[in-house]
Amino acid sequence: MIVYNVTCNVAPEVEKQWVKWVDLQLDQISKSERINNTSILKLNANNLGEGVVYALQYHISDQDTLQNFLKNEDQILKEEIKQAFGEAVLLFSSQLEIIKQY
Repeated sequence: MIVYNVTCNVAPEVEKQWVKWVDLQLDQISKSERINNTSILKLNANNLGEGVVYALQYHISDQDTLQNFLKNEDQILKEEIKQAFGEAVLLFSSQLEIIKQY
């Protein structure tokens, strides 16, 4: 199982709007057969600089499915975030492999 993580640094002035917007987007994306589980997480930390940090996490079964997701849903979502929020939301992505769950 792969966890695909998109970390988002969201400017405070658009935070509420972005959370509502991304919730609607992920509700649609989570219906994709490519994704086993989707989460929105918020980093609980103070004074890390400007902005509020969120993580969008997708649990995906294998590399082939991940590559299809990256070419489709992920690319579209990132383009839509850039169009809707510009520089007020900055993103970077990472991939993690689940070795063992307890």
